[in-house]
Amino acid sequence: MMGVWPPLETDLTRIAALARAHHDDTQAFVHYVDLVWERERRPDAALDSLVETIAAEVSAHIDCTRCANCCRHLTVGLTPADVPPLARALRLSPPDVVARYVDKKAGAREGEWGVLCCSPCPFLQGDLCSLYPARPQSCRDYPAFTPDFRWLMPEIVKGMGLCPIIYNVIERLKVRLGW
Repeated sequence: MMGVWPPLETDLTRIAALARAHHDDTQAFVHYVDLVWERERRPDAALDSLVETIAAEVSAHIDCTRCANCCRHLTVGLTPADVPPLARALRLSPPDVVARYVDKKAGAREGEWGVLCCSPCPFLQGDLCSLYPARPQSCRDYPAFTPDFRWLMPEIVKGMGLCPIIYNVIERLKVRLGW
């Protein structure tokens, strides 16, 4: 490991401020990673593996159920497979779930089958998902760093001011890659 890990940051206000303050530096880092990987012909799988290792370390110390910032601010992409578990959890028919909670027009604009109708998530109660076991796949996967981290990185870093896991993974990746 190069350098010393920065302390794990979990304060949402501080994370948002730090992400804004380091925006230009982070954008330069995105380009740096892409150039280094391209120039040195490093395998993308090696970067994916490194990011997954860092993400596992960070995620072990951050409890998403105590944050729920993504539930307050992100658009939730949905697939037809998300509807039956939601219907069971809500005790509604699948067509009723689609009618009440799925915005297909907004989904089409996002390149998705559908998106959850509103933000913050209508299923959020305090900092907890009232339907956690039945939550959509995109919620289960968030934040997703791999596969293809190098290509996803420009989109991932947009979430740095929102998600403690993303913020800490990127900051630790900077250290690990000697930034």
